[in-house]
Amino acid sequence: MESIKIRFGNADEVWKFVNTIRRFNGEYDLAAGSYTVDAKSILGVCALGTGKALDLKLVNPKGEEQQLLTALHEYLVSK
Repeated sequence: MESIKIRFGNADEVWKFVNTIRRFNGEYDLAAGSYTVDAKSILGVCALGTGKALDLKLVNPKGEEQQLLTALHEYLVSK
């Protein structure tokens, strides 16, 4: 399972992220420490908070990895 670091600056970015990732058919989780939520759940993602790096786990991306990275470029944490 591949993992990507992302970060949200505010609640509006969380809302835009969830609306964007819902367009994809794959399964994606978002994790902060030992807490993991469905990345397509607005309530779950909001519960993880903003301002810290989170792990976006590509559970079953269904071959859409590159399109997903392009769509989520503004949230990616540079390495």
